Amino acid sequence: MPTLTWWAHRGSGKGPTENTLSGMKTAVDAGFKAVEFDVMLTADGLPVVHHDWVMGRCAMSDDPALAGTDPLTPLASLRARDLRHYSVRGERIPSFAEVMQFCLEHNLQANVELKATQPRDAIRLGYAVLSALSELPEPLQSRVRADWVFSSFYHASLMPLMGLRLALLYETLANRWVVHADALQAEAVHLHVLGATPEAVRRIHTTGRQVRVYTVNDLEIARELANRGVAGLFTDRMDFAQHSF
Repeated sequence: MPTLTWWAHRGSGKGPTENTLSGMKTAVDAGFKAVEFDVMLTADGLPVVHHDWVMGRCAMSDDPALAGTDPLTPLASLRARDLRHYSVRGERIPSFAEVMQFCLEHNLQANVELKATQPRDAIRLGYAVLSALSELPEPLQSRVRADWVFSSFYHASLMPLMGLRLALLYETLANRWVVHADALQAEAVHLHVLGATPEAVRRIHTTGRQVRVYTVNDLEIARELANRGVAGLFTDRMDFAQHSF
């Protein structure tokens, strides 16, 4: 059976410390060698690591003037400096640059999900991620190019990143998926656990591409997917880090 990689979903699993540096430290301590996290844009174009389109579930306001508005405040409407008013369990929302540095310092492989809040911003997000990557010293850029994966539901976000390791994100495999994969030279497809049927996995494998599956929190399901030859599983379970089949 091919070697299967466990990825820490949202850095440390869906929950109160997801997409934070402290959460990723939890994943490192648990033994994960690979993490997945979400990148979004502020109103002034800074790529930051966060999942939700609106504030309030994880990132709460520390400013009394903003109290009660969090669930209605889109992250994309906030400037980078506005984020100082929000914290995730006392920790501020990290920039993409900060998370890149953390992952490189801890020798973590990363899956960067580009999460545009609307289609017209998708390509802008891709260019912002590319710009942040270009600011790394060349040896670190080489490590990112070799080991990291960039994925998105909005495939336009991946266009500026062609030449890197790309993966198309779907809940279930789309009819024209292979056209999009060929156009972007994507090396993999990431499917929701309910969409990773034997037929879907087989179709992707016949094109020579890898399959990774999200979000897998049950070991029996994980075993079934491993038997189908999937390359990686994204999980919220920090105790799965070193499990093998």
